Amino acid sequence: MIVSKPRFSTLSSFALFLIITLIVIGMNVYTILKSPAPAWYNYGVVALLIPIGAFVLYKIFIRYQVVRLGNNQIEVQFPVLRRVGKYNLDQVEFWFENQVKTGKNSVYKELVIKFSDNKKVTLSPKESTEYERVVQYLKQKLVKKKIAIK
Repeated sequence: MIVSKPRFSTLSSFALFLIITLIVIGMNVYTILKSPAPAWYNYGVVALLIPIGAFVLYKIFIRYQVVRLGNNQIEVQFPVLRRVGKYNLDQVEFWFENQVKTGKNSVYKELVIKFSDNKKVTLSPKESTEYERVVQYLKQKLVKKKIAIK
C-alpha cells in the first residue's frame, strides 16, 4: 500500500505563516478598536490578510488529503472534512504528469488523476510524500489511461 500525504515541512511552514498572520491581524484589529483615529493602513492590513489567511487555511489544512493506492484501488481521504472516496482503477478516466520548467535546472512536476465522478486529485513532489511511487504505480497499472500534455 502506497500512502501519499502532505509533507511535514509544508504543513509546518504554512502553520507558521498562519500564526504570524493571526498575530498581525490581531495587532491591527486591536489598534483599530482602541485608537480614536486609526491609520488607513491598519484597515488595509486587515482587509488584505484575512482573505489570504482564510485561503491558506482552507487550501492547506481543511482540504488536507491522504491518498492510498494498492489492491487495484485508489482511496482519497479528507480527515478534517471526514470524507473518504474509494475508487477502483477502472473508475479512473485519465491521469497525467505535468512538468513545467521553472529555471535553468529546475522543473515543477504535478500529477493529476481524474475519476469518473469528475473529482480529481492533484499531487506534487514538493508537497506530497511518496510521489515517485505513486507515479510508478500508475505507470504500471494504468498505462492506457495516461494522456500526454504539451
